[in-house]
Amino acid sequence: MPVGSRRLNDAYGQLLHHVGAHRVPHSGRTLLDHLRGTYELLTQWGSNEATCVAGLFHSVYGTKTFAHSLLDHSQRGYVRSLIGAEAEQLVFLFSITDRDSFFENIGAEDVSLLNNVDGELVAVLPQTLSALVAIEVANTVEQIPHKKRISRKVMDIYTRQYKAAKPVISDKAFRQCVHVFENYLADVGWGDYRL
Repeated sequence: MPVGSRRLNDAYGQLLHHVGAHRVPHSGRTLLDHLRGTYELLTQWGSNEATCVAGLFHSVYGTKTFAHSLLDHSQRGYVRSLIGAEAEQLVFLFSITDRDSFFENIGAEDVSLLNNVDGELVAVLPQTLSALVAIEVANTVEQIPHKKRISRKVMDIYTRQYKAAKPVISDKAFRQCVHVFENYLADVGWGDYRL
């Protein structure tokens, strides 16, 4: 575990193992590897405990782009009792809302995220939006080095998202975005791309 990293709560690891995160493929590894990596990035970036823990569980309910749910929404009370109300609320919002709307709402006074389930808008506080943005940035940054090929269209999306996120993520997080992004681009020979 990296220096300065928070020690993972054993109960968290046990739950993720129990629900099979170690058996689900994700970005060339297992979902458990990805979830731990996301948690580690958020920890290294200085995110608060609830955001880090939410990063560890960010896709256990499934998402629009990762439909494999390990737990369903009927189990929210159990998850809340284990990881805390704030972290579970972030995980739930991450599972039901459109992540593009995270970036579209940065800087807005009244933040409303699109609910992918019912098409309604979900009002959230600006600090909740900042936590969701940090989780999404860690989610994508953690995956980039493990992907064999990312299309230019997706890289364009990441570029827009990372630039939009800069005001609400830590400097350390943004520097890591740039570092991971530039390493990937060098590996695939896209020297004309910049973040």
